[in-house]
Amino acid sequence: MHKRLGFFFWLAVIYLVVLGLAAIFADVLPIKDPTQTFAGTSKNGPSLSHWFGNDGVGRDVFSRVIYGAQVSLVISTVGTLLALAIGGLLGMVSGYYGGRVDRWLTATLNASLVIPPLILFLALILFLDSEARRRIFILIFTFVLLAIAPIARVVRAATLSWAGQDFVLAARTLGARDGRVLFREVLPNVAPSLVSYSLIIMAGLIVVEGSAAFLGLSVPPPTPTWGDMINKGRTNLDVAAHISLMPAITMFVTVLALNFVGDKLQQYLEPRESVL
Repeated sequence: MHKRLGFFFWLAVIYLVVLGLAAIFADVLPIKDPTQTFAGTSKNGPSLSHWFGNDGVGRDVFSRVIYGAQVSLVISTVGTLLALAIGGLLGMVSGYYGGRVDRWLTATLNASLVIPPLILFLALILFLDSEARRRIFILIFTFVLLAIAPIARVVRAATLSWAGQDFVLAARTLGARDGRVLFREVLPNVAPSLVSYSLIIMAGLIVVEGSAAFLGLSVPPPTPTWGDMINKGRTNLDVAAHISLMPAITMFVTVLALNFVGDKLQQYLEPRESVL
């Protein structure tokens, strides 16, 4: 398994684990306060005391990147898990029962794909609430709505391929209830592809959250976010490009790592499914 997944897979996994742990334990790590300003360091580049340099008002960019990871990872992780639960259930039900249930659910999910994300953000965030905690809830709710349909379509396709297998038909013939068949027979076989695809969905949600933050629609200041840091630093690109470049590189590497891990897992699991 280790040889087939390769060195870069494990390198990406290590990066994601380190980033996640750093975001979780940011308050106890020996890093600077993300709101503290250091006199005389405004727009200074990377140094031994400030690894990623300082922003336009003298705050440490590295600590702000770490704390900004909290917002991106919490929103994308919670949004993905909720979308997996809802979209996965809808996809299994649609693929398992087929017929009228499948047609109705498929039509509903396809209709949800035409919702413009930016319009949805504007409607829910600008007109509902600007308080930080409630805005996080609104962002997660929006991301769940956007992610349910893609996840449900993937699960439905996988369920269709497993619902006709002999062991599923045998379980139904022996009188097993539909719920038991779905969760004991179908779900364990659908789960591997669902896990790999969820990482790709998570990467997409990080990009969407960064775009929302860039437009000022994410968590309001003083809470740092990657998108807001990129936006604030673009006015200094000519004299202090690191202010935008460092959070942009962090977001890029994070999204790349998630997509790479998801793709590799999908490639690794496909031969096992074809053998079965």
